[in-house]
This record gives sequence, C-alpha cells and structure tokens, in this order.
Amino acid sequence: MSVGKVYLVGAGPGDPGLLTWRAIKLMSFCDVVCYDLLVSPAILSLVPAEKEMMPVGYRGYCGSSIEYGMHPDVVAEALAGKTVLRLKSGDPFIFGRATEECRSLTHHGIDYEIVPGITSALGAAAYAGFPLTSNGMASDVTFVSGHRPSKTLTSWASMGKSSGTLVLYMGAKKLAVHAAKLIAEGRDPDTPVALVASATSYKQKLLTTTLGKVDEVMDADIHSDGSPVLVIMGQVVDLSSELDWRSRLPLAGRSVMVPCQHEAVSESLRVAGAEVIRGPGTEMECGFNPFDWKRIMASKALWLADDNAAKALQASAAEHKMDIRSWPWEITGTKSALCHLARYGLLIDENERAPESSLSLVSSEDDAGLCGCQFIVTAPKFSMGKLDICWVDDSAVMEMLITRPDLFNWQYLVTTKPKLAHMLSQQGIAHHLVAFDDIGKALALLTPEQNRHVA
Repeated sequence: MSVGKVYLVGAGPGDPGLLTWRAIKLMSFCDVVCYDLLVSPAILSLVPAEKEMMPVGYRGYCGSSIEYGMHPDVVAEALAGKTVLRLKSGDPFIFGRATEECRSLTHHGIDYEIVPGITSALGAAAYAGFPLTSNGMASDVTFVSGHRPSKTLTSWASMGKSSGTLVLYMGAKKLAVHAAKLIAEGRDPDTPVALVASATSYKQKLLTTTLGKVDEVMDADIHSDGSPVLVIMGQVVDLSSELDWRSRLPLAGRSVMVPCQHEAVSESLRVAGAEVIRGPGTEMECGFNPFDWKRIMASKALWLADDNAAKALQASAAEHKMDIRSWPWEITGTKSALCHLARYGLLIDENERAPESSLSLVSSEDDAGLCGCQFIVTAPKFSMGKLDICWVDDSAVMEMLITRPDLFNWQYLVTTKPKLAHMLSQQGIAHHLVAFDDIGKALALLTPEQNRHVA
C-alpha cells in the first residue's frame, strides 16, 4: 500500500470568506479532513458531505506541552494511503507548531505541502478597524507568543512610543502579568491596548483599554466563553473608532445558517456582513409508497406535475418490473415532465394543469396530489455549536434540527414557509415567519449581541 500525503492548510482567523482558493479546492480533493476545534462551523460546512471528518488537536492554550509532533490520527490516515487535509486555524507557520508536525511527517516517510492562511493578527486588526502599521504611528509590528516568558516583551518595552505595534498570541490569560512587566520596563501606562476575541467571526468582540488599566478588564465578558483572545498594543489601536467599517454593515455580528436550496442568497447576506453557514444537505429519493402505488395502479389517467414526479413514477414502475413501453396509463403533464419522459422514448401530452379525471403525481408535499419524492437530510459530521440565526425551509431539515440537540442549538429560528411556521406553532417552538424577498431586511431586525466595549 502506498503512503498518502498531508496538506497542512491555514484556515484563516475565522471568516470563511478569508479562506484561500487553494484551501477550498483541497477540501474537495482530499479524502479526510482533520480539523482544529478552533475552526468554525461556517468553514467546516464548506467541506463536501461525503468527506470523512475528524476533530484533532485542542481548543486554545491547554496549559501543558503536547507530547506528539503531528497528531497520531493524521499520521495513521496518511500511512493508510489517504490524502489528508490538516486544517489549522490561522496560518500553520505562525505559532502553529508546523515545524514539529513537518518533522514528524518526515520521520514517518509522509510527504506534505504547506498552504498559508491569514494569521489572526491581520484579520483581527482589519475587522476591528485599525491597521497594524500606520505612517507616523507605527512602522513595525512584532508577533509574540504570550503564554510563555519572552525576551521580546522586554525589548519592545524599551522602544520608543511610536516604535511599533505588539501582538500577543495566547497572552490574554497572563495579560495583567505582561502589562505589569512592560510598565516596569518603561512602557507608557497610557499605551492603547485592544483585546479581540473570536477574530473575524460573527462573534468577534473588541475591548479597548490602556496598558495601565489592563487589570480592570481581566474579568470582562470578552473572556467568558473561552474563545481565543488576541492582544494588540500600540498607538494604532486609537484608530479603531475612526476606521471601523464592519459595524456599519446591516448584518454585522450575525451568523445565518442558510438552506442549501437557497445557496444563491448566501452571497448577498455575506455582502451585508453576515457569516454564512451552509445548511445540511439533502438528497432526493424518488418512488411511491405501497399504498400510493396501489392508487396509481387503479387509475386510468395520470398527470405529472414536473420532471421529479416523472422520475418517481419511473422508479416505482422499475421496482415493479414494468417496462416503460407497456405503461397502462393515459399520461399528461407539464413541459418539464414531457421533456424528461421524451428522453426515454415516451411521448405524453403537455398540460400545465391537472385534468379533473387524472390522478395528480407531484414532487412536493406542499402540492395537491400523491407525492413521490422524499428529501433525505445529510447530518453534519461536526457540531454546529450555538447558531445565531437558523433559517430552515424544509420539513425534513426542521425535523433533524428539533431531534438532534447535540448538533443544533440556535438563538433565532426563521422560515419563509407558512406551512412550516404553522407546524412549529402547533409544537410550541418559537420562530419567525419572514418573506423570502425581504430576508436580508428581516434578519437585520433581529436583535444582535453587542460586540464592542470600551473600558
């Protein structure tokens, strides 16, 4: 058996729109996707449903050293001959342990490639509304790992006020200690400081303070949910109010799970500032149940609502070993049904409306007639976490949401289907019925969480 290959791919800071084109293509190319727990559901939802997915690594600073180079599951999958996408938050080569992982792969005789990603410092600053360098304020920027003592902190403290910007990765938990050290080394206590949680995601929170007041914000809500917090120090932080662009977007701070059948709407929601999560996929199965098939066999005339209704009739007839050339019915149907059956040599009369004398065969439960199509929902292979806005327009998907609390949890449940809204009302489930044409405006009216704070 030949050994597989591993792609170490940066998933960026959180917003799926910041993924590289190479990363997206590899999601479809690789056999297995092994992902960090920091990689967002919005990004994971882009992985094709048929791909194997495995959570590996850990979430955030775990307080202890890791005893392995590359995660054992990644090594095992590659040695089994599979092509593995190792999806890592941020950039693999910036505090991502990629050196140890590459050496481990080489030790096991496994080839690898590195695909860079946008590191969280770049995304956090841009989405918080300030640059990392700016003419007359900062001409350099320093990235430091903050969960271990570093000589870099002392060096940065000794520099002049306008010397540059300092970014602390994994430094929020020890920020008070770092701040005291910097001030003791001569850094101005009035140096602006930004704490950015969940950078570039819809949950991004920004808290601004100064170096001398850091100890006053250590118990702030920004630390409450365990999300990674990036610390940025320097004069550039003062530009956040002036250059803030993201909060002006109508759907800023919102995340929307969009039904797979409404994929075309996703981009307009993204442009409006929303983080879009692709909803569970559905596959259509065609064929009539035994009771309905008896009614069909007892009928002389059939009317087909569309090509899917025609496919359902074909599937059930084939199941009962009925040759299409010997079908006993007088069949009419819409143009799409006519075109579909014509490919198989069966010519029917076109009729856009069902004759009173014909039994109607349809492909949607919302239409009058016998429905021969069912949608099978593909459950996600990862937890969606706490969803902000969950938009569902399919009864099968709705049933999965209600019966799988281990996968789905939401703040707002939204549908554009009156029939689905009626069903939810009968079950006492809180929801919002909105018009499809005004979906963006309707979602913007739902109250979002406040994500900006100045200490």
